[in-house]
Amino acid sequence: MHRKGHLLGATSAWTVTIVLYYFFSGVDFTSLDVKHSVWMILSFFACHFGAQLPDYDVLWKKFLPHRNVLTHSFILPILFTLPVYITRKDLTGDFVFLVPIFAMYLIGHASHLFLDLGPNKWEGTALIHIFWRNEEGRKTMPPTSSFLFLLINGLIILAGGIILLFFFSRWVF
Repeated sequence: MHRKGHLLGATSAWTVTIVLYYFFSGVDFTSLDVKHSVWMILSFFACHFGAQLPDYDVLWKKFLPHRNVLTHSFILPILFTLPVYITRKDLTGDFVFLVPIFAMYLIGHASHLFLDLGPNKWEGTALIHIFWRNEEGRKTMPPTSSFLFLLINGLIILAGGIILLFFFSRWVF
């Protein structure tokens, strides 16, 4: 998937998430205040940042091949949001808005992995690159393993985003 496709996917993921979030929360859209507007703007950018982050490996070609196990797995997103999970009870006052912002980052990151599930062919850069060689001497996972790797990691990241958004974002109400 190209960059514009990932941005479109992030916009779709953000829109669906916002609609579902406000539907299940029972908030009346006519009574939204500045805090909700700021959150919507920040969450939009966080979701789009998350959707672009896995492809930042192209900036580090000497160190990381494109679609490697580090940037296209749950490892970086969970490490990135781990401080929010650890300090969520301490997030009060001005910093409590970070919880749903990080949640939207995770949802954007998951959208990237889901969109990578449909390449034209499962070969070359469409495969997940690993740091060790397999039995064929290649540094990539086979097509089925690459597909399952992206699917499972996308589901883990999406679950993390949903948990953060729906269970730990008490500040919105």
